[in-house]
Amino acid sequence: MELQKTSETISNYIRECSNIIHKKGHQIAQEYDLTYDQYHLLIYLSFCETPPTINEISNKFNRAQNTMSEKISRLEEKELVSRMDDIEDRRVTRVKITEKGLNLINVIRQERSNRVTYVALKKMKIDEIENLLTNLSKFYNNLKEEV
Repeated sequence: MELQKTSETISNYIRECSNIIHKKGHQIAQEYDLTYDQYHLLIYLSFCETPPTINEISNKFNRAQNTMSEKISRLEEKELVSRMDDIEDRRVTRVKITEKGLNLINVIRQERSNRVTYVALKKMKIDEIENLLTNLSKFYNNLKEEV
């Protein structure tokens, strides 16, 4: 198989594997009473260094501010996020993921790993797993060098 075709095939496998893992994360999030949007909002907030404003969140998710405000209120009721006044401008409200929210995201990630990746790896031989890990690591490092 020529390298260009192989490249496309590998990209497709990676994309499909990611999709399967991602969908399983949604299913697990639903088991914890999170909607699709709530789950993604918590993930987004978990990666924010500075708590974003509702306007920033609305822009990120391409939703109206009142829609995002309602979603945030529901997450607040579950104690997964909290609103806080901006230090520099009290008219601005920021949204921060709580420790409970972070813990929940970590639990969902762990369960997703156990239910999907671990189960798939259990069907492989040890040397196949080691080769996969070695080659994925090389592939990842090569990709990183190109960015």
